[in-house]
Amino acid sequence: MQKKKNIDFQLVLTIVLTMVLSGCESFLSEKSDKSLGTPSTIEDFEALLNDWGVLNSTFSSLGDASSDDLYLTTEDYNGLHYESDKRLYTWQPDYVSRSVASAGNEWAHCYNAIYVCNAVLDGLEKNGLKGYETDKLKGQALTFRAARYLDGVQIWSPVYRQETADVELGMVIRLDPDVNIISARATVGETYSQIIKDLEEALPLLPLTSVSPALPTKAAAHGLLARVYLVIGDYAESLRHAEESLKYNEELIDFNGLSVEASFPIPVVNQMSKEIIFFTRMYSSEIVNNLNIARVSSSLYELYKQGDLRRDIYFRKDNAGNFYFKGTHMGHRGLITGITTSELMLIIAECNVRLKKLSDGAFVLNKLLVKRWDNGHFVPYTFENTKDALTIVLEERRKELLFRGLRWGDLKRFNRDGAEITLTRIIGDTYTLQPNDKRYAIAIPEDIVDISRVKQNPR
Repeated sequence: MQKKKNIDFQLVLTIVLTMVLSGCESFLSEKSDKSLGTPSTIEDFEALLNDWGVLNSTFSSLGDASSDDLYLTTEDYNGLHYESDKRLYTWQPDYVSRSVASAGNEWAHCYNAIYVCNAVLDGLEKNGLKGYETDKLKGQALTFRAARYLDGVQIWSPVYRQETADVELGMVIRLDPDVNIISARATVGETYSQIIKDLEEALPLLPLTSVSPALPTKAAAHGLLARVYLVIGDYAESLRHAEESLKYNEELIDFNGLSVEASFPIPVVNQMSKEIIFFTRMYSSEIVNNLNIARVSSSLYELYKQGDLRRDIYFRKDNAGNFYFKGTHMGHRGLITGITTSELMLIIAECNVRLKKLSDGAFVLNKLLVKRWDNGHFVPYTFENTKDALTIVLEERRKELLFRGLRWGDLKRFNRDGAEITLTRIIGDTYTLQPNDKRYAIAIPEDIVDISRVKQNPR
C-alpha cells in the first residue's frame, strides 16, 4: 500500500507542476482523479521528504556549465544535442534552457522540489499533526525549501548587493501549494530573507543526526546559513554558522591513504563520503555531467603543485594531454552540490581572513590542506597581510570545490567585490563574459515566462 501511495504522489506532482509554475486558474478547470493518494499521515509526509530524486537531486547545473570550471572543444560543442545548451555555454542572453516539457528544465526541477516542501508544510498543519516527528519533518521541509531557493537565486538572479537588493529581481517565492496563487518575482533581498527565515525556523526543529546525509540535520541548516551569509557578505555570521556546523561533523579524508590509480579514489559508503554533511547533487546535464567531453583547462590544473594529492585524485589525463575531472564524493561521476566539511573549513578560513583574524584563518586552512598534500611536501601557511592571505584562501577554495555548483556564485560575488574576472570561450568565434554582466543572471526559461507572466531578467 505504501508503494502505491508513493507512485500516486509522483503522479500528483506531474499533474500539478505546470499549474504551480503558472498560477493560472484555467489549469484547474479539469480536476485530477480523486482516487490519487492524498498525503495525510506522518508516514505519508515522511515518504515525500524521502524522495531524494525530487528533493536532493537535480540542483542546477546551469552555473557550472557557464563557468570557467570547464571548457569544450569545437567538435564536442557542435555535438551537443540541444541548441539551448550551446547558447548557455556561449553566454547568450536568451533561450538557454530546455523547455518545461523536456526532462532538463531546471527551473521546473527547482519548483517541483519547492512544491513538495510546501505540500508537506501545509499538510502537517492542516492535519493537526503534533509531536517530535512532526517537528522534524517541518524542519526538514523548511531546509529543503531554503536549499532550493538558495540554489536558484545564484542562477537566475543578480548577485546580492546591499544597495540594490530591494529592487533587483529575485526568485518567485511560493510558500503555499495553492496553485491559484499568481507567480510574481520577489526582490533579491526578499529572497535571501526568506532563505534565512526558513533555516532559522528549521534549526530548533531539526535532529542532531539522521539515517542519511540526504535528510537535513542541524549541521545541514547551519552549513546552508554559512553559505548564505558568505554570499551576502556578512562574514561574522557566516563564520559562526560554519563553526556550529562543524561541531557535529569535522571528519576529513586523508588523501595520503588513497590510490591515485583508482578511477574514483575517494572512499564512499552508500555512494557518499564521510565528508558530506548534507547531500544534494547536480542535475545530469549534457555539458557538466558528461565528464568525457568537459575538459579542465591546463591553467586550472597547474594550480595544483607537485605534492598536492588532488592533482591526481581529482583529475585524469588522456593520451592527447587533455585533463578531465574524475568526480569526488559519490564514487562515480555524479557531482555533489551539498555541504561538506572541507567547504565549511574554507568558509571559516575565508571569513577569518576577511575579518582580519589571519592566524585563525591560516590554522583552519592548514588543518584541511595537511589532508590533501603528500606528507613529505606540505608546508603550513602563515599569513602576514590580509590581501595575500585572501588570495591564497580563495585559490584553495577554487581548487577544492570545483564542479560543486559553487563557482558561478563565487564569480558573481568576487566580481561584485572588484575581482574583474573576464571569462572567454573560443568556439570558432571568441565569446566573452565581462565582470558584472547582466547575463550572470541566467535567463528564465521563455516558456515559463509565457505561461506564468513572471518578469524576465533584464538584458
